[in-house]
Order: sequence, then C-alpha cells, then structure tokens
Amino acid sequence: MSNKNWELIQKGKVRDIYADTDGEYIALVASDRVSAFDHILPVEIEGKGKILTAMSAFWFKKLWEVWPGISTAFITADNKEMDPFFQKPEFEGRTTIMKRLMMLPVEAIVRGYITGSLWKDYQKGAREFCGLELPDGLQNCSELYPRPLFTPTTKAPAGQHDENISFAEMVSIFEKEEYEESSTLAIDIRHLSIELYKSALEYAKDHGIILADTKLEFGIDKDGLLCVGDELFTPDSSRFWPLDDYQAGREQQSMDKQIIRDFIKSHESLTEIPAEILEKTKAQYEKCLRMLTA
Repeated sequence: MSNKNWELIQKGKVRDIYADTDGEYIALVASDRVSAFDHILPVEIEGKGKILTAMSAFWFKKLWEVWPGISTAFITADNKEMDPFFQKPEFEGRTTIMKRLMMLPVEAIVRGYITGSLWKDYQKGAREFCGLELPDGLQNCSELYPRPLFTPTTKAPAGQHDENISFAEMVSIFEKEEYEESSTLAIDIRHLSIELYKSALEYAKDHGIILADTKLEFGIDKDGLLCVGDELFTPDSSRFWPLDDYQAGREQQSMDKQIIRDFIKSHESLTEIPAEILEKTKAQYEKCLRMLTA
C-alpha cells in the first residue's frame, strides 16, 4: 500500500477520515477531541487519539486470534507500514488503515450489565427495552441474565441523538435500504455482536476489568462480506469498570468517557470542563490500556 493519493473526506466528532482516490481504503485518524451527548466539546485530552488507536488495534488483532473466521476492515495501525503520506509526525500513532466499507445505517449495542439509559428507564418502571422484556428485581449495574442484550440504535446526524430501536425495526431499516437478505443480515449482526462482546468480556475480566457494554459498527466490503469496522472496545465506545471494586446496587468507578458525561450532567454545562476532569479521564484511559494489553 504505497504511492496512493489521499484526501480528507470527513471530519467526525473524534476521527478525521481520509480516503485513497482509488476507493479501496480509508484511514481513520483519531484526534484528541472530546465528544459527549452527541456534541464536540471545546476541550481536548492530550494523547487521547493515540490511546484510542492503540486500544482498537489491540482488539482487532486479538479478534483475529480468537475469531479467525470473522472479517474485519482493519489492516494496520503501524505507521511504518503505511503510505508515506501518513508517516508525518501529526499522524504518528493516531492512524488506522482499513478497507473501505459500505457502512450499515445502525449501531450494534451490546449490554452485559444494566446501567446508563437502560437503568434510567428501568427505574421509571419500564420493563421493555428495544423490544426485549426485562425481569423485575434488577439492581443498578447488575449483570443481565441469561445473556447480554442486543439493543441497536439508529445513526443520527451530528448534533442529534441516536434512537433505540428493536430488532424488528432494524430489519425494517435494512429492507428500506434494499439490502439483500435483510433478516439474515440482521441476525448475523446480532449474533456476531453478542459473541464478540462475550469473548471481550471474558478476556477483560481476566485482566481485572469489566466490559459493561459496548458499541460495534459493521459494513459490507466490495466482495459482499459483512465486516467489523470503525473502532473496537475503546473507552470512547464502551463502559469499563475495575473488577476489584465492582458491586451491584450502586454506580461504578469509570475507566471511560463516563467520567466526563457525569461531570456534564451534574453541572449542566457542555463548555466548562475543568482540567482535573480531563486529566482524570486521560489517566483512566491509560490505565485501561495498560491493564488490557499487559
């Protein structure tokens, strides 16, 4: 992969996306920008992009080991293996080269523990979530049985909120987009999402961390294969809790972006994030990376 022409095609909330003009590959360049509640905040966390890139690359490589039959878009996060365009200092450690996919219009959310919006609705008496029935008697942050929940969402435009949808609604979206075998595609995504989450949860627990929930994204490659794309099990896309401090029935220590979300909710401000909150978040991201890759 050399001597290709690259152009910036999109600036996301956290990542800038480059594409080669031949249409084969994209490059995800993780910035230090911080997003929360579908907004880009007016702050940065120095080195955050490098942490996210290293974490996601680690999990993609781990996925190859554990699930060699699963197709992914991941190619490399090693700048030495990239086109000279990405060997500039500003791209070092922040860039991931991936196959270009036709990304699917849903996000695959897997929840192994009841927390976040799910717990908020449950407290209000809701017992149905994304078309799934929940039992009475659950505690805050307790593990969900007999298996993790698959709770997909729409992909809202920047500044708008994703909407929770049922599995049937997911199939309907695929049908409207005229994907072939929409029901089979949705079943495959649900199965892969849950199985990948369960494998990552087991691995994380062995390294002292609980992976409470996560977001996965899928796309179709030029050969029609379903592939895992975007990022994988990072503190921006997942909830991580320290295993040795875990106790159901209360909020948990966060090793992810929840630190910033909690501050915003308690202060009702998207613009004033103190330096100590940013430093605490970075420290937890770094700790999470160290523990999982040890």
